[in-house]
Amino acid sequence: MLGLQTMRAFVDAIHRGQVRLLLGPDESVAVTIPTAWLSSGIREGMVLQLDDRIDHEATAAGKAAVQELMDSLGDNP
Repeated sequence: MLGLQTMRAFVDAIHRGQVRLLLGPDESVAVTIPTAWLSSGIREGMVLQLDDRIDHEATAAGKAAVQELMDSLGDNP
């Protein structure tokens, strides 16, 4: 089993309820997310570490919901 992987996320800007993060070691990928998704103490210029933990329960629940939807549609295209 491999160890936990982390990704660097630089907090580039916070504006009108949105946070722009620059991802990766070279900050080459920009994403914008709602500020509500992060801790209240996050400020511009901070560096975050994002990890790749898998939420097995949420994954199973999502798969079950998709399967239930597919089952309800039946064989109708």
